[in-house]
Parts: sequence; structure tokens; C-alpha cells
Amino acid sequence: MKLLASITLSATVLRSAFVRQRELTFELARREIQERYAGSMLGALWAILTPVATMGILVGLFAFVFPVRFGSESSLWSGAALILSGLVPWIAVVDVSTRAPSVFHAQRALVRQVVFPIEVLPARTVLTAVVPWTIGTCVLFAVALPASGFKATMLLLPILWTLQFLGMLGICFLLASLGAWIRDLREFIGILTNIGLYAAPILFLPATMDAFPRAVRYAFYANPFSHMVWCYQDAIAFGRFEHPASWIVFPICALGVALIGTVLFDRVRHSLPEVL
Repeated sequence: MKLLASITLSATVLRSAFVRQRELTFELARREIQERYAGSMLGALWAILTPVATMGILVGLFAFVFPVRFGSESSLWSGAALILSGLVPWIAVVDVSTRAPSVFHAQRALVRQVVFPIEVLPARTVLTAVVPWTIGTCVLFAVALPASGFKATMLLLPILWTLQFLGMLGICFLLASLGAWIRDLREFIGILTNIGLYAAPILFLPATMDAFPRAVRYAFYANPFSHMVWCYQDAIAFGRFEHPASWIVFPICALGVALIGTVLFDRVRHSLPEVL
């Protein structure tokens, strides 16, 4: 009964942000994108250039400078597609995670207004991450399709995108709620995301993973983000269920964090004006 009540509560929070207040949510997201690059010489083009440059540097380094093929007949571009399969969703998660702790602090004037639906603020943050995420996905397909062609497992990508979007919402609601009390949370999350790039199988091709000691491989298995990466790699690069357990673990983790984050937010929302 408690689980059912929590699910209902979580659905109510998300429905408020994306159904009842959808116009406000999307308008705030549009304004944040404009304001983020306001005054810069290239303006909104940085929303394209930044993720593309990041992906280009990492893929060039780990797929071409230190080339490792993930199959005897695979090309270097197939290795690049494998890395991008995990890198693109990870960059989106990092974008949301590093900005989430300051969501309520940055808009404390709105939070203190009794009538303002503050659930739209975390929702807005996730929506703004969709822009570079979409651009990164286009780059991914531009590499993956010429490298190995279309795979039937790519039809599962809308499911993975939906699960990741819900997971990022949960992360944002969770970190935004905790960040109201823990002022140093943003710096702490920044350190964790830097470590997380190497604590998940994003930049390591299968041959590299197999060379790691068993304890290191177990650490990868214990990282929930590893399963997100493996699902994307299965769907885009491998074209088969190379990591079947991850297709169970990733949905559970994504839905679980969405549930925890929104429920925690609802529990503390009335205390936020006093804390801020």
C-alpha cells in the first residue's frame, strides 16, 4: 500500500509539472536556454559546439589515439560508435546532476511565493538538458549508422530514452531537494561526475574491460550507470543483448530514482521557503 501511495504521489508531481503546468515549464526551459548563452559571441550555437567538442576529444583519444577494436572484423569507427553510445547519455546525466543542487537556490524568490508551482523548476532543468542530448544523439547516429548500419535493437531506443528521462527527473528532484540544505552538494557532485566517467564502461572497449582485475569489473557491475551504458551499447553498437541483466537493472534503477526523488521533493517542498 505504501508503494502504491508513493507511485501515486510521484505521478501527481510529474503530472503537475508536465501536464497542468506544461506551458510554464516549457517557457521557463526556453528562457533558460536563451539566458545561458546570452551575451556570448556565438550565442545558442554553444549548445551544439560544447557537446560535439567534448565527444570529439574523448572519442578521438580513446578510439583512435589508443585504438582498440571490439571485434576482429570491426573498424575504428565501430569503436567510436561504441564509446559514443555510452558517452551521449552520460553527458546528459552529468548536465542535469551538476545543475540540480542549485535549482531552488537560483530561484529562491520564486520558491518563496506560495502560489508558484515549484515542481516546474527541476522539470525545466531536465528539459534544457534535452537540447545537447538530442544533438549528441544525432552525432551518435551519424557515426554508428555508416559504421555498422541499422540494427533492429535500435527500435528499443525510445524505451531507453524514456527511462533515462524519468531517471534524470528523479536525480534532479532528489539533488535539488537535498541541495536546499547541503550548500556544498554541487561541488561534491562535480567531483563524483568526473570520477564517474571512468567508473562506468564508457571509454573502455570490451578488450580493455576483460583485462581489468576481477575486483575492478565487479565495481563496474555495482555502478547503476554502467547498466544504462550497457543497454545503449547493446541497442546501438552490438545489435544484440550482450548484457541481458542490464535490461532489468536499468529500468528498476531509473524508475526507482524517479520515485524516490519526487516523493522526497513532495515531503520537503513546504519547508523549502524557510530554508532558502
